[in-house]
Amino acid sequence: MPTKKKPVKRKTTAKKKNPALKQLEGLRKTVKQLRVKLERETRARKIEARVKSEAQKARAQLGSQIAALRDQGRKLASDLKSALGDSRNRDAARQQAVAKIAELKAEYPKKSNELRSELSRTTSELARKSEELRKLAGETAQRAVGIIRGEEPQAAPEAPMGGSSQIQHEVSRQEIEDRGDDKEPDEEQ
Repeated sequence: MPTKKKPVKRKTTAKKKNPALKQLEGLRKTVKQLRVKLERETRARKIEARVKSEAQKARAQLGSQIAALRDQGRKLASDLKSALGDSRNRDAARQQAVAKIAELKAEYPKKSNELRSELSRTTSELARKSEELRKLAGETAQRAVGIIRGEEPQAAPEAPMGGSSQIQHEVSRQEIEDRGDDKEPDEEQ
């Protein structure tokens, strides 16, 4: 059997390399490096473009939020001004009310004393007039009883208080019969 021959390995040394091969390998290395560099730059540009678009979106959103906050600030400022104005008005009204209360407190004892004295005066006058009316009613009842019984009416005694306005009617029996009815002169009028 024939034996196979082992292939002979060729040893290549740097001296034996062809300068064109060296240049080709250098160019391949450079191409590989440039390709890697280009891929990195492409990725970086994509990232930059994405960041830029996100920044623009964020800027637009931030601008709308700033505008909304500015409007809210204006509204709050106007509300605050009106609230301060209202509080000033309320404070002035409260001060006026406190002054009026103090004035009324100062007047209360005076008015109260005046009203009490007027009330006591009116009460005593009412009691006096009630007493006069009671006496007049009694006298009138006595005269009526006397007229009904056919007696001569008695002269009514003068009231103890001279300020009463009582009108005394003395009617004789003859006058009643002449009139032809049993009415007293007060009833006709």
